Amino acid sequence: RSEIWASGLRNPWRFSFDPEAGTLWIGDVGQSAREEVDRVPADRGGLNYGWNVMEGDLCFEPPSGCDARGLVQPIAVYPTSEGCSVIGGYVYRGQAFPALQGGYLYADICNGFVWALDAAGSPAQRPVRLLASDRAISSFGQDEEGELYVTDLQGGQVLLVTGESR
Repeated sequence: RSEIWASGLRNPWRFSFDPEAGTLWIGDVGQSAREEVDRVPADRGGLNYGWNVMEGDLCFEPPSGCDARGLVQPIAVYPTSEGCSVIGGYVYRGQAFPALQGGYLYADICNGFVWALDAAGSPAQRPVRLLASDRAISSFGQDEEGELYVTDLQGGQVLLVTGESR
C-alpha cells in the first residue's frame, strides 16, 4: 500500500534525515544477535529492511540459507556481545569539530559507546569508536547549528557532545 513507507524494521530506535546528502538513517534494534544501522535515499519509500528474514547481516528465519534478494542491507552491524541496543543518531553538520563533519554518530545504550561512520562512505566501512563512556545514551538531539547532544537515561541529563581532536 502506498502509505506504508517501509517494512522489515524490527525496532527502529531513532531515525534522522541528513538534508545535505538527502539520506535517511535508522538505528534498528536487533532480536538477539545483531544491532544495525541503515542508510537509504530519503525519497525511496517502499523498501524492505529484512526483518524477520534477516537480523542485521545474518539470516534469522530460516537460520541459514535465507533469501536476502531485494532487502536493504545495513551500512553497519555489531553483535550483541558488543552492546545491547543501538541508538540512532545524526550526521554531524556542526562547526565545532571539523574532523567529524559528514560523520554519522550513533550509540549503544548499554555500553555508552559512540561510533561514527562516514556518511558518504560505502556499506563495507568499519565504524570508528569515538567514545567509551559510563552513560546510558538513550537519544541524540541536534541544534540549529548542527551541534549534537545526547541524553543520559541513568543520569537524567542532556549533554552537549564535546571533545578534543587527536
